[in-house]
Amino acid sequence: MNQLLPIFIKVEKADCLVIGGGMIALQKIEQLLDCKAKIHVVAPKIDSKIEKLSVNINKKSYSIDDLSKVRLVIAATNDVKVNKTIYKDCMQKGIPVNIVDQPELCTFYMGSVYKDGDLKIAISTNGKCPSFSVYIKNFIKNISKDMWGRSLEELAVKREEIVNTLNTYVDKKNALKKIINKKFSDASLAENTEGKIFLIGAGPGDPELITAKGLKIIKKADVILYDALIHPHLVFAVNPVAKKIFVGKRDSKHAVSQNTINQIMIDKANEGKIVIRLKGGDPLMFGRGGEEMDALVKAKIKFEIVPGVTSGIAAAAAFGIPLTHRIEAENTIFLTGHQCNKTDKQDWKIFANTKSTLVIYMGVRLIDEIVENLLENGKSKNTPVAIIQNATLSNQNIITSNLENICNQIIEPKKLTPAIIIIGEVVKNYKKIENILDSIPSDIVNLGDSINFDIWKNPKIIA
Repeated sequence: MNQLLPIFIKVEKADCLVIGGGMIALQKIEQLLDCKAKIHVVAPKIDSKIEKLSVNINKKSYSIDDLSKVRLVIAATNDVKVNKTIYKDCMQKGIPVNIVDQPELCTFYMGSVYKDGDLKIAISTNGKCPSFSVYIKNFIKNISKDMWGRSLEELAVKREEIVNTLNTYVDKKNALKKIINKKFSDASLAENTEGKIFLIGAGPGDPELITAKGLKIIKKADVILYDALIHPHLVFAVNPVAKKIFVGKRDSKHAVSQNTINQIMIDKANEGKIVIRLKGGDPLMFGRGGEEMDALVKAKIKFEIVPGVTSGIAAAAAFGIPLTHRIEAENTIFLTGHQCNKTDKQDWKIFANTKSTLVIYMGVRLIDEIVENLLENGKSKNTPVAIIQNATLSNQNIITSNLENICNQIIEPKKLTPAIIIIGEVVKNYKKIENILDSIPSDIVNLGDSINFDIWKNPKIIA
C-alpha cells in the first residue's frame, strides 16, 4: 500500500549533501541545482562534468562528519555497505535521506518531475518502478502541449482579481473553477475541429539530427505513421501516447501498400487528428512523398512539409567527405539503386563521364551492376568509392576502395544495408582527416552493438 506523503520541500540556499561522483549523482545534483540548493559533493572520484558545476567538492570517502549542518542527503554510490552506513547515520540524526535505487534505504523518494513555468508535477511509483513514472511524465507533457505553464500565469492574474473582488471562500472557489473549466474546454474544442498532416523528415538515423520543428510537432501528434529506419527514440520516447502505425518498406517488402498509407492519413485527419508521416531522411527524397502529397491534395486535406537531413548528405558529412569540392567536384548527382539494374532507366554514359559526385541510395545489393555499367561506359577503374553503413548511428561504418576492387571487398551485401554509396574523387578526403575527425553519434537510446530496428515494428496495422 502506498503510504507516502506527497510534499514539496524548499531547499533554496539549504545545505544538501550528494555522496557519489558518477552520472547518477550528476542527475541528482542537476535536480538540486534547479531548486537553488547549496550542494556539497563527497566522493573519492568525481566526474569532470560535476566539477564544472557550482557545487562544493570534497574528494574523499564518506564519513559521519559530512552530515554536519546538512538538511538533506542523496547517496548515489555502488557500495552496499557504505549505503547502509549513510542510511543509518541519517536516521540517527533525523536527516531525510535517499539512497538511489534502494527504496528500503530511503526516507523520501525523488519522483519523476514534469515542469512548465511555475507548474511542477511530481510522480511517484512508491519506489517500485521509476521508469513507469517517466512514462507518465511524458504522457502529461503530451497532454499539456506546453500550454499549462502559460495558462497558470494567466489564471494567477485572474485569481488575484477574484480574491480582491469576492468576499466568501466558496464564491472565490466557484468563480475560479468556472474560469479554468471554460478556458480548457474552449482550448480542447479549438484544437480538435480540424485535423492536419505533417510529412516530417526524421533525418539519417541519429535522433538528435531531426529538426527542432520536427521534434516539436512529434510531441503534439495524435497518430504517427513511421518507416522502417526511424530511430525508436523519435517514435516511442518523444510522444509515448500517440498511436503508432508501422508502414515501413524494406527489401521490397511492404508492410502496408501506399494506397493504404494514404487512406490512413486521410481518415485520421478527417477525425480531427494531428497526423505525422515520419519518413527517414528528407520526406521528399526517394520516399514517395510526392505520391502522398497528390493523395492529400485530391482529398483536400491540409498538410505541411517539414524538411529533414537526407541520408546521402549526412553519411558523407559523418565521415568528412565533401560532396562538392572546388577542385574535385562542383556538383552532386543523387540516384536510387532500385533503378540501377534497368539500363534503359539510367544514362550510364553521362554518369561515367561526369566529374560530379555520385551518391546512390539503396544500391549495395546492385553494386556489381553499378560498377559494371560505369566501367563499361568509360569511368576510370581508379575512381574512389565509399560505402557508408548505418550513418550517424553508434554502429556506423565505412568501406573505402575504388571501382576496380570494391566488389571484392563485399562478401555479403545484405549485411551492409542500410548504406549509402559515394563515388567520386571527393572520397579521397576521408583518408586525410580520418585520424582527426571526432564524430560521436548520439547515445540517447543504446540498443547494443547491433541496432535492429525491426524490434520496434508493430506486428500488424493499428488504425
